[in-house]
Amino acid sequence: MISAPGIGSGLDVGAIVDQLMTIERQPLNRLEADKQGLQTQLSTLGQLKSSLTTFQSALSGLQQLDSFETYKAGSADETAFTATANSNASAGFSSIQVIAMAEAHKTGSAAIADTDTTTLGGAGDQINLSVGGNSFSVNAGGLTLSEIRDAINDAPDNTGVSATIISENSGSHRLVLTSTETGSANAMSLSFTGSLGSTLGLTDINNPSQLDSEILIDGLYTVNRSSNTIDDAMTGLTINLVGVSDTAAELTVSRDIESVTGSVQTFVDGFNQLRTTMKSMYGSDPALDSTLRNIESRMRSTFNTPPTGLNGSFNYLTEVGVSFLKDGSLSLDASDLEAAIASDFAGVAQLFANDNQGYLFRMDSVIDNFVEFDGQLDIRKDSLNNRIDSVDNRIFEMEFRLQLREQRLLDQFSALDSLMGELQGTSNFLTQQLAALPTIQSGR
Repeated sequence: MISAPGIGSGLDVGAIVDQLMTIERQPLNRLEADKQGLQTQLSTLGQLKSSLTTFQSALSGLQQLDSFETYKAGSADETAFTATANSNASAGFSSIQVIAMAEAHKTGSAAIADTDTTTLGGAGDQINLSVGGNSFSVNAGGLTLSEIRDAINDAPDNTGVSATIISENSGSHRLVLTSTETGSANAMSLSFTGSLGSTLGLTDINNPSQLDSEILIDGLYTVNRSSNTIDDAMTGLTINLVGVSDTAAELTVSRDIESVTGSVQTFVDGFNQLRTTMKSMYGSDPALDSTLRNIESRMRSTFNTPPTGLNGSFNYLTEVGVSFLKDGSLSLDASDLEAAIASDFAGVAQLFANDNQGYLFRMDSVIDNFVEFDGQLDIRKDSLNNRIDSVDNRIFEMEFRLQLREQRLLDQFSALDSLMGELQGTSNFLTQQLAALPTIQSGR
């Protein structure tokens, strides 16, 4: 029995089978090429979705009127106050003088000889603390100063009191209680049971009725608040108090043209980046080309459809300096935008960021139709994955058949090799026998 192909006759069975299998594998090679093409389409589709999502994320950061109808506020004396403005502000000038800063109510104890040895009050004595109408109690009798501090800070129902210890020297330590919020409305109210109150001897460090901040606006209007951040005294403005001032300083509110231009430029740049990415994807797959054309058509339709129901002066982006170039990209003319801002500041903001008809919201809706879960790109992705699975199944079945086919060819050619070897042996035997026959002499 021949154990290896080609031993019987010298026939190169392996090479013959390999060549035949190369032909047999051509359909498999086509399937693998089809699979590679589908995977390339799937990868490109993922890149497209990522690019659309990136642009959508850029839009989401701009879909507030504050991104376009922005004001900036400036203080002539930032050691007294600083200020910020939102879209509800109005351009203009005011004077601000900081008369008083808001403080947190503080009380301090009598001097205690040590913090960790001397106990105060009797067992069961309580401190009852109230801040802003909310109260809690602490069992502090018979505890050291450090233990009382920790009991207050760690109380699970602590409503806004912080306790600390100030050590003046080795024999003088004082418990200081501070409200965690500023203003007279957040002043602490304390009561005690037993002898704890007299032992601690807590007294006010500052006047609980004079803890509010106070500012004078335009030399006429006095504003008192519990905080040093005042956001309800002037429409659209937040005034942050820094320090008391002897004189008034000017507060300036103006349109933040640079910020508005930056927001519009972000939109333009994001669209152009998306456009460049999509343009590079054309030609790889007819189905993808159709999707790309669909996206571009929907976006261009949005650009060409004016909003409805807005009260501003503008209907098209070209009116505020945003226009298409010949290559399909967007361009911003900053001078035209600045002129539009000067003409109708609120109208520019509405054109971009109205929460129903603004161009950014409508563009976001277009993109969402493609990138959302089970959106058009997901449907296309599922279709490609199904086709890849189908090709994988066909490849698996064909590889199995090819393995059987290769084994049959090896068996057939091995049998042929063996037969040819036997025939070759018979031929050699007959040749030897014929050569051994006596030669017949002629003429005898």
